[in-house]
This record gives sequence, structure tokens and C-alpha cells, in this order.
Amino acid sequence: MPRYRFGASVADFVVQPKDGIWGVAPGMPVTFWDSPTGGTWYTDLLAETGAATSQVVTDASGAIPEFQGPDGVTGMWADAGGTTRVWMTARGTGGAGTSKGLVFAAPTGPVTYVVWRAPRACVVSAVHGYRQGGTGATVNAQKNGADLLATDLSLSTADTWLTGPAVQGEAMAAGDSLAVAVRAVSGEVTAVTVQIDVQGV
Repeated sequence: MPRYRFGASVADFVVQPKDGIWGVAPGMPVTFWDSPTGGTWYTDLLAETGAATSQVVTDASGAIPEFQGPDGVTGMWADAGGTTRVWMTARGTGGAGTSKGLVFAAPTGPVTYVVWRAPRACVVSAVHGYRQGGTGATVNAQKNGADLLATDLSLSTADTWLTGPAVQGEAMAAGDSLAVAVRAVSGEVTAVTVQIDVQGV
């Protein structure tokens, strides 16, 4: 599988606070992971020179230089020692996004279906829902059986796309399963659509 290139784009900078003001962070080591917390450290990187490395270091301007990720990996979580990690997508075709979804025809109660198997590491960025008919419905999405939304998305308005609250546990590894679920319906619902946006595939 190919190695995809990361870094050296207009958004690839590390910043840090100093005396209450945010500025660039030169000489900062950055590591890359398969999860926003914990997870596995990607140590099989290639520096701009082609040398093997387990991390990259920002330049004098605080920019992350170009480097290559592990074989087949199109997105990683960057960690510069702060309190949170940031999702970084490979340049070119490796950074494409897609949507997965399913239309539930005339659901009468709770039902869940697996709709996709992740071919590589990626990230779920949003969950959307759409209701036709009836007076209400709630939906969610799952990764390996665990809810991606902390609170079910209420489709309170018919014939309108609605988006769920912040996605939780959004990082997916190769082989992870993605499912869509109707949790409840009220009235004579004719159809419920659940759509999941995925980045990095």
C-alpha cells in the first residue's frame, strides 16, 4: 500500500500560549496516533529527507514539515503535548470524505443495521437524520456497537435534515463496523434516513 504525505500545508502549524498570547511553537516535537485519546502511536514515519522517524519537529516558523505516514494510513491524530489531539488528513486522494447511510421504510420501533466496515483508519465527523411523516423519531449511529452520539438525535421537525450533537469516539480503525439505528418513532412515520459523514477514506 502507498504512503500518503502529510504536513507542509497552510493549516499545519503548532501554536502555544506565552504571556497570555498565542503564537507559533518552533522546535516542537509532534507525535501521531490512531485515536484522540490513548490508542497506538504511529512510529513508522518517514521524514522529508526519507529518514525513518517516530515523530516530526516543527520548523522555526512553527510549521509541521512534509512527512510520510505509515503504509495506507490516510489520517492521524497529532499530539504536540497539549491537552487535546488534532485530526490531520493526508494530502491528495487519501484525504477524501464520504457519507454512509440508510433509509428505514415505515419503522414502527427500535431497529439497528450495520451499514459499513471501515477499510482503513478514518474519522466520523457528523451524524444526520431526516424524518418523513409521523410526529417524531430519535436516531443514533454506532461504532462496534457503541453509540457515537451521547444523546440520541431527535428528528423533531419533519422533512428537514437535522444534525446530532458532538460525535463521541469518532476515530475508526480498519475493520471497525458502523451502524445506524432508529431508537423510537411516534405517529405514522413513512421513512427515516440516517446519514454518517466519514473523513479520511
